[in-house]
Amino acid sequence: MDYGVHDLADGVRSELEASYVKHGCGPEFWSTYQRVLERLVPPAQGTARTRVTNELALVIEQLGIVRRAQLVPPRSARARVR
Repeated sequence: MDYGVHDLADGVRSELEASYVKHGCGPEFWSTYQRVLERLVPPAQGTARTRVTNELALVIEQLGIVRRAQLVPPRSARARVR
């Protein structure tokens, strides 16, 4: 599914919501989530991928699919934890 610049967020939200309605919180929903993420930003994009992953997690939280989204900390914060 392709989205114009202005309705990207609404399109992604609708796609995830439709998948949840159809599949619940099972593997098919999470496969849709992965496809959306890979379409928005390829795996090798580093901090951009982290940012988009967190944004998608918040969308899923707002839709009520998960109670609380677990966000990925920025790379610099992960380095300090070690």
